[in-house]
Amino acid sequence: MESVQKIEPQQWMKAPETVAVMDALGEGKALFVGGCVRNTLLMREVEDIDIATVWTPEEATEKLESAGIKVVPTGIEHGTVTAVSGGKGFEITTLRKDVETDGRRAVVAFTDDWAEDAQRRDFTMNTLLADCEGNIFDPTGKGLADLRARKVVFVGNPTARIAEDYLRILRLFRFHAMYGEGEIEAQALAACKAAADKISTLSTERITQEFFKIMAVDKPKDILGIMFYNNILSGFSYPEYDPELMGHFCEFQKRYGLIALPSRLFVLAGMQVSNISAMEKILLFPKVFRKDIEALSKVLEMDDLGVEQAVKVAVYRYGRVATAQALILEVVLDRVVNGFAPKALEVIQSWDVPNLPISGEDLIKAGIPEGPELGQKLSEIEEWWIGEEFTPNHEACLSQI
Repeated sequence: MESVQKIEPQQWMKAPETVAVMDALGEGKALFVGGCVRNTLLMREVEDIDIATVWTPEEATEKLESAGIKVVPTGIEHGTVTAVSGGKGFEITTLRKDVETDGRRAVVAFTDDWAEDAQRRDFTMNTLLADCEGNIFDPTGKGLADLRARKVVFVGNPTARIAEDYLRILRLFRFHAMYGEGEIEAQALAACKAAADKISTLSTERITQEFFKIMAVDKPKDILGIMFYNNILSGFSYPEYDPELMGHFCEFQKRYGLIALPSRLFVLAGMQVSNISAMEKILLFPKVFRKDIEALSKVLEMDDLGVEQAVKVAVYRYGRVATAQALILEVVLDRVVNGFAPKALEVIQSWDVPNLPISGEDLIKAGIPEGPELGQKLSEIEEWWIGEEFTPNHEACLSQI
């Protein structure tokens, strides 16, 4: 396999922990693959380093451990092990070919043919390979050209690729949102539309993981519009959903450096908690997401976030994250003056949230019996304390008994 381009070796390629892994596997026997190569060529940040190798998992493990590198068998049945070098994980996968697929999982066999392995991958831009010297290899002969053109193109026939794994439908839209320019390739879009009903056969975990990644792109509004128009998860297109609000909200999140996925999902749900409940039939919401969304909803029910005291009350009751996201929404909805936002965000981020200076134990000592009356009286004092802008001290609160 000949190099199609030579780039300056990147820092991540030259890092001692990377070199140790590649040296252990042997020159020409292992190459960087996928996202790390793609992102390097696009001059984007490289997070994970994936490696493809001709060695079987057992052979790769033996070579790595002989070099003193720890190996974790993270996916032996699929040919994958993780090498831990210098405290960093490297996912190493044996070259493979599909033996049997059903749209959800595949039975694979190992191979030593780089071109054969490339044929089972999803998009041409993800088949690109590289070595430590910066040599780029293009086993399909199309990956580099498609990447330069910012075209997300399936390897081979889109219908066949999708039939192997229906998650590739969602991946097409995510990759187009992240790396594509112009319109989605017509053949790929048609194949996704034709197989849209197959998404429901995937596990909830896989759908959730991919959809959350779509929602996390810079401008989810545009890609969601294309998806819904083509009947891809169109059940998430609620009547209350406002695409323009989504667009402006994400812009403001980025402007203030406060990107949060739960609030984007709340906007997608038309700011209706009931629609979030409907989403949970298809998606797995982490408990913290649901908690953040419910808190956000409650902050938005408050009278006036355009006043510093109201902002403090929201932070005290519902937390900094929910208050900041609610404030951004209020700005986008023109319910709070944009010029107030920086000052309010400073309060949200830096205000030292006080604790109520009186407790139930203090009330019991003052003669109030345990039970509903105690809780009610403590709540009344707390409301008074909040109304006094959190300033009364312990003695002042006691005087309210």
